Formats: sequence, structure tokens, C-alpha cells
Amino acid sequence: MARRGPSGYDAPVNSRLRLVALALSTAAALLVPARPASADEASGTWTGDVELRGNYYWERSTRVIAPAVSTRLQAPNGLRVNAEYLVDAITSASQAAGVLEDVRFTEIRHEGTVGLGGEIDLGDAQLDLSGSFRVSREPDYLSIGGGLNAGLALNDRATTLRLGAYVIHDEIRQRFQAGTGTRPDFMGEGTSADAFEESFNALSLTAGIEQVLSPVVYFNVTYQYNYLNGFLANAYRRVAVADVLRPENHPGVRHRQSLTGRLAGHIRRTRTSVHVIYRAYWDSWDIAAITPELRVYQQLARYTHLRLRWRHYRQRRAFFYEPAYADDTPEDAYVTADPKMSTFHSHLAGFQLLLGMGFLEDTALDAFREATLDLNFEYIWNTNRFGNGVIAQVGLRIPF
Repeated sequence: MARRGPSGYDAPVNSRLRLVALALSTAAALLVPARPASADEASGTWTGDVELRGNYYWERSTRVIAPAVSTRLQAPNGLRVNAEYLVDAITSASQAAGVLEDVRFTEIRHEGTVGLGGEIDLGDAQLDLSGSFRVSREPDYLSIGGGLNAGLALNDRATTLRLGAYVIHDEIRQRFQAGTGTRPDFMGEGTSADAFEESFNALSLTAGIEQVLSPVVYFNVTYQYNYLNGFLANAYRRVAVADVLRPENHPGVRHRQSLTGRLAGHIRRTRTSVHVIYRAYWDSWDIAAITPELRVYQQLARYTHLRLRWRHYRQRRAFFYEPAYADDTPEDAYVTADPKMSTFHSHLAGFQLLLGMGFLEDTALDAFREATLDLNFEYIWNTNRFGNGVIAQVGLRIPF
């Protein structure tokens, strides 16, 4: 059973999809900028857009199908409002199905997010403030989170300083045998999940700077610190200790840090943009990782753009991860069977094709001339037990 949340708890499958969605939306903004907001305070005109997106993820033991819809609005006075609804069906091999061996088990998750923001003109600077609130629910899990972000633009918007804070509270339960609350043990008797009731809290702090170095070169760097406290293991995962299965046990506190830099440049003559990204990660469980990434954006025609992407990820294992535990392992020792805690590396390669609908201008479908359609496919080569994987997306954005 994959757990989810902005904290990165149990390295969720769905978080990978959300990160991919963020990357795609960023690419769309860079290559085919959204129509400038034309909200007019005098006439009372509102502007915005609606986006429909389908997400698909597959690996050896997990499949995720996640349709989503979102909308962004800007009021005549500059106030911004956004909302998103996502539902995903996660099919995975899980002992939560109520048997002693892993079988296919599907659960449905619903998530809703709302946000509010606006910019304050300070004369020589502009201060952008925004906030968001998110609720995610599934049969055995409830996650509630909210955050605030601030961006201060200086030097005619050539420099932007950013600060952010996000808090999350999760409540974890167990569900066995299609919701009966009972799971057979090795002796054929039932064990109840009713008494299992855990929680998890996290605080995330972010600071960054964005700098325009020239009309065609841009740079940013972001530092993030996460404090996690509570139940940080998987409620269903069992660990083999001297051939005996027992519940996974993780430390109750985790400090996570990351530093990310991006250098982006544009070649006007060939209409090509190149982004070089590097991320370093380390935490109090002794996991450390590096993630170099390269993206190339190429305009193929007036309304068609291509993005090529390659990313490498290399990780060092957690201090308590072992491929096999000896029979003298204490009952209260930290143990895990999570492949994401092991030493491994992966490569991701893929493309995105972005198609603007400007060719519909002055036709019967003229109302959709500002819309954009994007298609994305990426393949992951992975050395841990999850094996290789596929990420695919299709999205349609319609401004109004």
C-alpha cells in the first residue's frame, strides 16, 4: 500500500506523478506561455483556465491511473483563486488484501486542493502572497495539509526571493480483506485491524532565489528542510527476520534536506532552450542522493514544441536497511523491507509533445484557439526491487 503526502513519507508513487505533472506544467509555461491575464477592474472581467489531465504510472508491482481537473481564476482586482480535484486508482501487490502472500489490491484515493493568492505593489518591488489547503482521503488514510508562500520581486523583476512553509497531518489506519477489518495470521486465526491507529506530522520550509542573468539566461536555487514526526513506516509491510515476518519499524523522527539548482538558457536562432538541473538530498537516516537532469525544449513549428528529458538518480541506503536480518535482531530494532530505503540508482528518459491550437483561429472551433494539448511519455530504468517503470500523461488546457 503506497502512502502519499508532500512530506515524501514512504516515497509515494503518486508523489512521482505529481512531480511529473509539475514539470509538465512548467514546460508548458516556458514554451507556450499562457495568454496574459486580461482581468479588467473597470469592466469586471475575470480570466483563467481549466485543465484536464490523465496520469498513468506502471511498474512491476504497482499501477496508478489518476485523472485530474483544475481551474485557475484571476479577479479584476488581481486576486487569484485556484482549485484542483484528483482521483487515483492504485493497484498494487499488498498483504492488505488479507492473505499471507502479496496479491493485486486496488484502492481509490480522492484529493482536493484550493488556493488563494495575489500581488501587492510596493513601488520598486512586488510582493506575491499565496496560500493553499489540501485534503486527501482513502479508506485507510486521511491527510490534511496547508501552506503559505511569499515571493518578493526586485530589480524590475530580475531578482525574486521566495519563502514557503507547509504543514501536514496524516492519520493512518489498516484495512484487510476488502474492508472486513480482519486478516488471517499464520495459524489460520484472525487478527483485527481495529486497534491500529497512528498519526504522522510534518513541517516543510523552503527558501530560494531566482535570478535573470541576461535576456536569455535564467538561474535559480532552492533549499528545502522537512521535519517528520510520528508513524513513518508502512502499516502493511512485513519484514523477514530469521525467516519470521514482523511489522516494519522506522525511527519516529526524520530530518530531510535538499538543495536544488537550475540553469536555463535559450538559443534564439534555433528556438532551443536548455535546462541543466542538479539536486542533492540528505537526511538523518543516512540516506543521501544526487539527481542530475538535462532538459531540451525545441520549437518544431509555430504551434508544436518538443521536450526531451534525461534524469539520473543515485541513492545511498538508510542506516537500518538490510537485505536480510539475523535471528539475533532485537524486537525493538529498526527494520525495513522497503526497496526505497536500499542503495540503488535509476535513469529516466522521455519526451513531451506540446501542441498549441492556434490553427483553429477563424474556424468553427475558434473558441479553442488558445488551448494547448500535451502528450508525455517517460521510461524509468530502476535497479531496486520495483524494477523498471512507465509514466504517461495527456493534458488539455483551455484558457478563458
